[in-house]
Amino acid sequence: MRRAVVLLMTAALVAISCSTAGPSSATSTPSKTIDIKRSKLDIVYSAFVDEDVHHVTSKKTLEAALAGVKAAVRSAGGKDDVATPDFQDVDEPQTADFDKFANTVGQLAGRVQLSADRIADPAIVGMMSASPDCHTFYITAGGSVLHSLEYIPKGTSAMVPPQGTSLGGPDEAGLTGKMLPGGIAYITFHAWVNTGTYHLNDAFRAILEKARAAGAKAWLIDLRGNLGGIGVDLSSLFLNGEATQIQSVKTGIAGTKTANKDLRLPEAFQLPIVIVANDRTASGSEHFIIDLKEAKRATIVGQKTTGCAGSANEIRLADGGLLSVVVGEIVGAATGFKYNNVGISPDVPADDATAVTKAIEILTQKIAGG
Repeated sequence: MRRAVVLLMTAALVAISCSTAGPSSATSTPSKTIDIKRSKLDIVYSAFVDEDVHHVTSKKTLEAALAGVKAAVRSAGGKDDVATPDFQDVDEPQTADFDKFANTVGQLAGRVQLSADRIADPAIVGMMSASPDCHTFYITAGGSVLHSLEYIPKGTSAMVPPQGTSLGGPDEAGLTGKMLPGGIAYITFHAWVNTGTYHLNDAFRAILEKARAAGAKAWLIDLRGNLGGIGVDLSSLFLNGEATQIQSVKTGIAGTKTANKDLRLPEAFQLPIVIVANDRTASGSEHFIIDLKEAKRATIVGQKTTGCAGSANEIRLADGGLLSVVVGEIVGAATGFKYNNVGISPDVPADDATAVTKAIEILTQKIAGG
């Protein structure tokens, strides 16, 4: 009897020991969720695959993003030997693809001591590399600007000729005019400006009128170093309702730009035009040149322009960052030429040192030819 009691007590102690040890071991090492800024990466991924005009696919975007993360892990001394998942080669966001990507990034992040930003930022830079464009860039939460397409211009800004008589300027937009010998009106400005107190279109028209009063027979418009700004319709001053640009988006054609006949200047102002440009001529300046080039209204002298001819969607991110994704490209209405990321080639090539001289020669010939 005593032996039976002892056995029962021993069994009870063993049972108690087992029951208390089980839960304790299960909760002693809880799993930790690694922060990779998943929701932010999801927003960026969806924006690229859903909106990018270049039809970047889910596969291309996520493979490039994963390559960026792997590079960050390697630079921090970690191993990146994690298999790349199979992603779908379609230009629509795929939830299953992003889940695979996020899980893989989580595995990589667990191998090194990196902050969430040092994981997420390389992933975003990787996504941008899948579809580089002058309009696509990322501003981090810390304020760093990361471009998808590096561009280092070599050209100079406009250089006003020393000869001739001043027509005024420079003003708020840098608008400056000079009457050169032979009746050539030289006009330049460094930015497209339109504010509550200054309107480039009014100032530009005023300088044209002053030049005509002084006997102008041709227009020499120098847009070297002009990187653009606020959209101002100056091309319609010299056109007659022609279709000049087609806006191409991911889903097709978003619209066609046509010159505004109501803005056309009288025939006395419809003189020969030469535009001087270089690789520091961009954005609004390129739109102006495209309009006149497509309508065969001007001769372009100098060097190929920047090639930043399109539009973007800017997305504010919850952490204070900003993503800009290209959503549209400009195509010539007459030529069908896609100018974005390519640039406008000159009709007459010339370096910065000789471009204005060459432009004067061309206009002098046009004036002499009637």
